[in-house]
Amino acid sequence: MILALDTSTDLCSVIVIANEKTKSKIKTHSKQIHAEKIVFMIEQVLGNINKQISDISSVAVSIGPGSFTGLRIGLSVAKGLCYAINKPLITVPTLDALALKAFDICKLLSKYERQNLYICPILDAKQNDFYYSIYKFENDKINRITGYQVGTIDEIKNKLANKTILIGELVDNLLENFYNQDDVILLEGEINYPDAYYVAKIAKEKYAKGEFADLDSTEPLYIKEFVIKTK
Repeated sequence: MILALDTSTDLCSVIVIANEKTKSKIKTHSKQIHAEKIVFMIEQVLGNINKQISDISSVAVSIGPGSFTGLRIGLSVAKGLCYAINKPLITVPTLDALALKAFDICKLLSKYERQNLYICPILDAKQNDFYYSIYKFENDKINRITGYQVGTIDEIKNKLANKTILIGELVDNLLENFYNQDDVILLEGEINYPDAYYVAKIAKEKYAKGEFADLDSTEPLYIKEFVIKTK
């Protein structure tokens, strides 16, 4: 069983999966997530299926980009659990998990509709910037074709030259920016938020390959430097 956490945005989720099936899941929407709240959610999600933390084979966490505070808290809790139960840590880039979420949605499309289709997950990076990356459908899989980047909405628009699905935090607020771009498909509602299920799904593949993170040196994937606000 894999325990996965996503604290990269205001929508925090915790899940336990086994063989790609959800055994227990909890999510909460909060602008101020605390380590104590995450620990309580973990206790709940395990209690729902009468399991102990020692029953977990590994702990997975969304590593970023995203909320600086949320990422630090999520990674700190995940590391603490791994140290406590002597189990491996698996980290998953938030944008990869979001892209996989969009990929699952796109499976509803025909094979023809999926041809030359791209996915661009985006997350709020504050100060009119966004974290993003671009993925391409190839042989019913998605491959990342850019690095994890930060840029303005105009910079992102200029890179969306093909039929692209846009998914991510604040996409609902960006609709007016894409009214004249017929090749851009925007998803709406809570589906735009990262989800621990997709963190767990990627983590399952990493676990099978033995791709574990170093507990001592692993840090969040910030991409953008922290900026201290001044009055």
